Amino acid sequence: MSLEKMLATFEMEQWLYREAKFLDDIDFDGWFSLLHPDISYQMPVRVNKEGIERPDYSFDMFAFNDDIELLKIRVDRLKTDYAWAEIPPSRTRRSVNNVRLLEYVPNKTAVVNSYLTIYRSRSTDIHHDLISGERQDEFTYVDGEWKLSKRVFIVDQTTLNTRNLAIFV
Repeated sequence: MSLEKMLATFEMEQWLYREAKFLDDIDFDGWFSLLHPDISYQMPVRVNKEGIERPDYSFDMFAFNDDIELLKIRVDRLKTDYAWAEIPPSRTRRSVNNVRLLEYVPNKTAVVNSYLTIYRSRSTDIHHDLISGERQDEFTYVDGEWKLSKRVFIVDQTTLNTRNLAIFV
């Protein structure tokens, strides 16, 4: 691996860690500063298939398929007293690992694959949620900063063991 690719991988890892911190701290304004205005933010539905047939997720159905406007609506709603699913807010801890730089054009574009595990607890509930999956992220370099322009999150479970998806992956 070249020094340039090693440094770029490190830079993308730090970007992902920073994003996780913003989301765990419920700093939506900080998180939004990382997003490209043309973002595509998707979580395809996982499906069970016989044998080893791939892909084992849908190209037509999504748990969410958001653009910047829908993300803004979701965030604005979470900032109100009407986001009952998140009152009080979830306590989350995101763990990002196995970060791989798949494509890289310096100061232009990058494609990064990573694994994400989210631990989530709610209020005084003794039960917790554990959501894990693989992310394929595309980045665009804008005004000296990397902006997330596309995210596809492939969740590991076919049936999510969570009460809602009012959090971001």
